Amino acid sequence: MADTKPHEVVILGGNFGGVGAAHYLLKYTIPSLHRLDKTKGFHITLVAPNSDVYFKVASPRALIQPKLLEESKLWRPLSEAFKQYPAGQIDCVQAIATSLDAAKRSVSIKASGAHETEGERIIPYDTLIIATGTTSASPIWTLQSKQSLTSESFRSVQDVLPKAKTVIVAGGGAVGVETAGEIASAYPSAEITLFSGGKTLLQRVKPEVGARAQEYLQTKLNVKVVHGVKVLSATPSNESPGTTVSLSDGKSLTVDLYIDATGGVPNSQFLPAEWLDSTKRIITRDAYFRVKGNDAKNADGVYVLGDIVAGSNNTIFELDAMVPTVCSSVGVDIAAQLKPGESMPKPGFLRSLTGGSSSIPTQKEFKPMKDSILVPIGPGGGVGLLMGWQAPSWLVKMAKSKSFLIELFDPMISGNKWKA
Repeated sequence: MADTKPHEVVILGGNFGGVGAAHYLLKYTIPSLHRLDKTKGFHITLVAPNSDVYFKVASPRALIQPKLLEESKLWRPLSEAFKQYPAGQIDCVQAIATSLDAAKRSVSIKASGAHETEGERIIPYDTLIIATGTTSASPIWTLQSKQSLTSESFRSVQDVLPKAKTVIVAGGGAVGVETAGEIASAYPSAEITLFSGGKTLLQRVKPEVGARAQEYLQTKLNVKVVHGVKVLSATPSNESPGTTVSLSDGKSLTVDLYIDATGGVPNSQFLPAEWLDSTKRIITRDAYFRVKGNDAKNADGVYVLGDIVAGSNNTIFELDAMVPTVCSSVGVDIAAQLKPGESMPKPGFLRSLTGGSSSIPTQKEFKPMKDSILVPIGPGGGVGLLMGWQAPSWLVKMAKSKSFLIELFDPMISGNKWKA
């Protein structure tokens, strides 16, 4: 006879991390737990403010060159992602998390979007995966509280860009570099200035990669790159159409178009402050993304995934490696509850020596592609690293510049990208 109360897994976040975790749990983790105890049921509730999944990786191309990639191709209904699974295994709730009660193992959520009149409610969890990511200053780059803000921001940029003679892009990370490169490629007569806000471009990777990006922008695309100066504010100009930008060096500039491509703020405001580091990202207790929490037990059964992880490099390479590790942590911990006192298989090589069965959840190591990033600078090429080796421009062109990886969206939505 089946357990009348299923184990409730709550996933907060409905884009790359949350969708990936849900697929992996449904395809691999939960079936392996069923093999341990056929009487135990499982249910997933995925909570996200968005009704659609947003392929933000390709947003610079769709924003600047919609003839090459339409914005509509960046969106897919969240409900479409899980239609292949039997009814009752997963429910998607359009809402945003407002608070967490770790002692009661519950999350308070507030309905959003078309359901916002439904107000607040509390949902209990046995397992919690936090994949809420970050929110950028501009709605162009990440989902916001209202999904429509992203499309509206696309339209506002695309209305001005074809006529713009002067453009400022703020942000020296991958998005800023990619956006400046796309504009310069599509509108070579425009005067484009990129304010990095730091000492170099692409500060998360080796300095030579940022130097190559700057050389590419300046010599091939005639983009002016300015370091050591930040954009403090941007307001509509009173004297003419355009935007007046105030800079940290005391100067002000009025340009036809301003694009904020600076980094995002972690969506962690609903969590206890003690769970967070100085950047407001979540501190883990081990290398398998279990949340540290306030003490040894108040965060048991709580895991974190994606850009909101303390120390994360915020790359798709890293996220793809996190998903199997997090889901294996969930599986191992639930298996220990189902079969208390039984030793679980060891991770990796040790498991093969002890004859571990594939039917039992096993802890997977976190093995991302280290020192890897691909940064297109227009359709013709770009810069990057693969496992620490410099990626030549032609390789960046073939791997990412041509399509901005939009071909990966379908397998992400369907879950076909995940292999055990």
